[in-house]
Amino acid sequence: MEQLSEFRKRVLKAEEKKHHFKVTNSNGVKEAWRWIKKNKWLDIGQPISELELGTIVKAINNTLQDQLLDGKDVLLPHRMGRLEIRKFIARKEYQGDKLITNLPVDWKRTIELWWEDEDCYELKTLVRYEASERFTIYYNRDYALYTNKSFYKFMPTRTVKRKLKQRIMDGGFDALLLGKKNELH
Repeated sequence: MEQLSEFRKRVLKAEEKKHHFKVTNSNGVKEAWRWIKKNKWLDIGQPISELELGTIVKAINNTLQDQLLDGKDVLLPHRMGRLEIRKFIARKEYQGDKLITNLPVDWKRTIELWWEDEDCYELKTLVRYEASERFTIYYNRDYALYTNKSFYKFMPTRTVKRKLKQRIMDGGFDALLLGKKNELH
C-alpha cells in the first residue's frame, strides 16, 4: 500500500523536472553595481564591492518586509507607490450545483482526502480554507507619479507570503477592507 508521502509526491509531480519562468528584462544587484561602478561611484565616496551592495540591499528589503508584516504601509521612494496589506471578504455562492468561491485550496487537507477516498481523487474534489476574510499585499499605484502604471506589478516572495499567513493565523492581525477583490471572477 502506498504511503501518504509517496502519494503526495505522485500527485504533486514532485519527482518531475519543472520548468521555471525566468525574468530576463529586469535588473538586479549585479547590474546595479555595474551601473554605479560605470558612473564613477556617484556620490558614494569610496568604491564598494558587489557583495557589500548585495548586503545593503538585503538589509533594506528585510526592513521593508518587517514593516509590512507589522501591518504598516510601506511608502516606496521616488513616488513609486505604496505597499499595503488589505483584506477582502471571502465569498461563496452556488450557481446551479457548482460552488463558486474566492477561497484558496487547502492542498494539505485535499491530498489527505484524495489519499483516503479514491472517488474524490478521480473527481478532483477540492478542500478549501474556511475563512470569512482573505488578506493580500496590495500595490497601491494611486500614490505613484510615473507613466504606464499598468505595466508595473509587485509580486511578494513566497517567504513573505508564508510569514504573512503565519502572522494572520497567530491572530490579532487586521487590515483595511479592500473593495476591488470582493467580486467573484
